[in-house]
Amino acid sequence: MKRSDRAETDGAGHLAVLEALDGAGHVSQRRVAELLGVGAASVNRIVRALVDAGHVEVEDEAVRPYAYRLTADGRVYLQALSYERDARVVGRYRELEERIRTRLEELRRRGVERLVFYGAGEVLEVAYPLARELGLRVVGVVDDDPAKQGDGRSRFIVERPAVIGALAPDAVVITSFRFGEGIRRRIEAGSGCMVVEL
Repeated sequence: MKRSDRAETDGAGHLAVLEALDGAGHVSQRRVAELLGVGAASVNRIVRALVDAGHVEVEDEAVRPYAYRLTADGRVYLQALSYERDARVVGRYRELEERIRTRLEELRRRGVERLVFYGAGEVLEVAYPLARELGLRVVGVVDDDPAKQGDGRSRFIVERPAVIGALAPDAVVITSFRFGEGIRRRIEAGSGCMVVEL
């Protein structure tokens, strides 16, 4: 593991443990590990590092489980780690948004006007407003998951994929990164329209 990868992993681990300890009172490291879904040894290593660095203090070592308290330096460290995490998330969101915008602009240049989005997840939440901003008409949203179909579950009315033909789109845009290849094969086999993965 490269040093920069290790630092990012440590930062994420430190942040998770700091957030779990902040205001938790008496809590065992085992319980923190359960809450975070990691091994107790990892939590122990991180807590020791945070204590050694002066970010966390044990209030009363005679009482088990310990009550941990973030120091003033620990609060500054928590804020810095939170900022770094948020900056990474925003950066990734912007990269995703730019990737989707580029693909949709390419479709528009190819003469596509009417779209169906296939996949009612987080990517759709980014793609839908971009399509409208670019002047593309979204004529439908479809998903295989019956739990997502119908109205009232999201801000879109989600239909079964069987309606794609009736919607007569110029293109079906797959907004699922996880199942894109399988969706593409199913659509291309049964429809004559262009199929594009984001």
